[in-house]
Amino acid sequence: MPELPEVETVKKALEKSIKNKRIIDFYHGEKDLRFPFPKLYVKKLIGNIILKPLRLGKYCILPLSNKKNMLLHLGMSGKILILNKKPKIGPHDHILISLEGGIYILYNDQRRFGFIDIIDENIFENKFIKKLGPEALSSKFNGENFYNLIKNKDKSIKSILLDQTIVAGLGNIYVNEVLFASNISPKRKGKNISKIKSFLLVENVKKILKKAIKFGGTTIKDHIQPDGNLGYFKQNLKVYGRTNDKCVNCEGKIKEIRQLGRTSFFCGFCQR
Repeated sequence: MPELPEVETVKKALEKSIKNKRIIDFYHGEKDLRFPFPKLYVKKLIGNIILKPLRLGKYCILPLSNKKNMLLHLGMSGKILILNKKPKIGPHDHILISLEGGIYILYNDQRRFGFIDIIDENIFENKFIKKLGPEALSSKFNGENFYNLIKNKDKSIKSILLDQTIVAGLGNIYVNEVLFASNISPKRKGKNISKIKSFLLVENVKKILKKAIKFGGTTIKDHIQPDGNLGYFKQNLKVYGRTNDKCVNCEGKIKEIRQLGRTSFFCGFCQR
């Protein structure tokens, strides 16, 4: 699933290419994405100018000149491509936004877990956005606040970090990497994380996410950047997807377990 760095990469590419461009046509395929998209929404889009794109957590937001906002979520396998030629619609191409100047925004999603929505109300009152906790890269996500949130929690630290109501933007890839960098087992309970470790963990969240953004995100199976290039942070992964490989810090091997229906990768010697 695209996480904060991947969505930030998409947002930056959109800002560079489509900011202040007018929507001249909008196509939505017959197949629904995660949620149905009412055809009446098309009338709310045509003729509007897209203002400066935003990102909140894993959501990309396109503010429109009519004071409404287009909300995009890439789901498990969604991809945004920015094209200079109208493409032939393929079986997994679900949305095509045609803009003035011959620019096309194509949304491709093989698994159809992503969605697009039009927000009429204040963006922070939207049912998806208002549930989000502080942004992982914001000052509100800091060691003191995080420690106070987790110090009494009986849940595993991995489940806490994946909870978007606690911190917005993290997913399985980066949580694995952050916990390794912090020498914390994904199985350790929140209440057993010291204050010092809480500060270290928050520091590593920010450090790793910023580095991933610099490299254009992580290409595992699905993510490519909007210009068609791959994200290169995969080359910096220390534990994710490295089952039975030698740990980069010790003589141990990377282990793999299932948590919350997802795979956790960790070193049993380095992470306690």
